[in-house]
Amino acid sequence: MDKKGSIGVFDSGLGGLFVLKHLKEELPDYDYIFLGDQANMPYGDKTKDELFLLATKALDFLYGEMNCMGVILACNTISSTIYDRLREWKDEKYFGRILFGIVRPTVESFDPDEKTVIFATPRTCESEVYEEFFKNHIKDYIKIPMKDLAYKIENKEETLSYIESFKKLVDGSITKGALLCTHYGIKKDDFKKAFPKIKNWIYQEELIPNYLREYFKEFPEREEFFSKNRKLEIYTTKENENFNDFAKKWFGVDLRINLINK
Repeated sequence: MDKKGSIGVFDSGLGGLFVLKHLKEELPDYDYIFLGDQANMPYGDKTKDELFLLATKALDFLYGEMNCMGVILACNTISSTIYDRLREWKDEKYFGRILFGIVRPTVESFDPDEKTVIFATPRTCESEVYEEFFKNHIKDYIKIPMKDLAYKIENKEETLSYIESFKKLVDGSITKGALLCTHYGIKKDDFKKAFPKIKNWIYQEELIPNYLREYFKEFPEREEFFSKNRKLEIYTTKENENFNDFAKKWFGVDLRINLINK
């Protein structure tokens, strides 16, 4: 592949933007293009066909219009339910491009002997991909679907009381927690307050930069696909004041946020 391009990051909104923040901090040399599908969030309660339609539109934009050589699906709902289907679609339409899911770096971080509580969207909790891994690799775990949390975060609503409403579901002996929605890391302090006995946490926004770094070490020829000009472009499908506030807080007040109709 002769022409270099950016690393694309796709999510419904703030969760992926939070992942992008950590990518820029840990791997600042690359060019990044972010697409947040604010018009259709949240994704956690959508069907597989609905998710596929939304994801392929986003990937057409990132691969086709913006020339991204690889795209990170910074969304557990999509990565854990339709990743294989998307990869087949990508191989037919954009052969040679890379599609990074979020499941692999996540599951590799679990300790099979440590009792764990998993917080996620309903769709991620129902995911056959995650469930197969949990059953085969973790001795003791519980999953807690949080239907409204991503929406509350996106809309700048108070979240601590909502998170605390799940306390009765968590055994006091559990000392490890996993936030399997990239939105949830934004409210990690609320999780720590609500579950003080949990001392060890898995945060996906911290896993992905390291995973990408190790991937490029393993496949240096693929790392050559990506341009390194420290450029950043952010696109969204709907105006959202809270989204804009976080984007400028994390990436600078002069950042331009581009509105597209997808």
